[in-house]
Amino acid sequence: MILSEIQNKIYDLTGTNSTSYPNSKMLVDLNIWQSYVVAMINESQDESDFDDINYGDYPIVIQSLDTVRDYQIPQSEKVISIKTVSISYDGSTWYRATPMDDSEYEYAFPPSGATTANTTLDARFSRTAPKYDVKYNSVFIYPMPTQQDVDNGGQIQIEWSRDAKDFTSSDLTTGTITPPFDSAFHPMLAYGPACEYAVSKRLDVKNDIQVRLNELEQRLKRQYGDKQKDRVMQLKPSDNILQNYK
Repeated sequence: MILSEIQNKIYDLTGTNSTSYPNSKMLVDLNIWQSYVVAMINESQDESDFDDINYGDYPIVIQSLDTVRDYQIPQSEKVISIKTVSISYDGSTWYRATPMDDSEYEYAFPPSGATTANTTLDARFSRTAPKYDVKYNSVFIYPMPTQQDVDNGGQIQIEWSRDAKDFTSSDLTTGTITPPFDSAFHPMLAYGPACEYAVSKRLDVKNDIQVRLNELEQRLKRQYGDKQKDRVMQLKPSDNILQNYK
């Protein structure tokens, strides 16, 4: 479905038109429900990693290292969660960073201006096994890059999951854009706003709309939870169990 078809479906479900359900209000409800759907996808998906093709790029950034610990995540990217962080301190050899939380450790994590204390802290970490902490809308890396790392062309790569790109008023006026998720669930962008409208106007039809939304949600979770068909899952004991087996 394209956006104009979704809009007409909303009119049908609510018995409205462009006057009683103006574009300015419908746009808000469409973006609310598009975010709901993407949240459902991210909660239920397997390793297939959904992203909104309407962005026109991938949710990946590669940035040159600087002599700082924190690397800000652009708010415009609407990040939901971090997928991976990889760091190259020398500009050629890359290492996958391991997520951590500074509350896991008993020692202090000093402020950025405490040069000596930060040097002591960084000595506890390894450039071949770096770690990162996500906080304050930034990625903090350990150890912190030195000027030599910067001079060597060090880089950091961050991948994330993000919310869908918001529809704009021009998108709704033109009506040709297609929602970024599987077409079987495009009707959720009609039933969702229709439910919002029905609730606000105390319409009895909201119960029937909610039943349909629940059905679509369950189907969506099943479909996105089983996208990767080429993976053969096997259960086997860990190496530790095998080594300790007598």
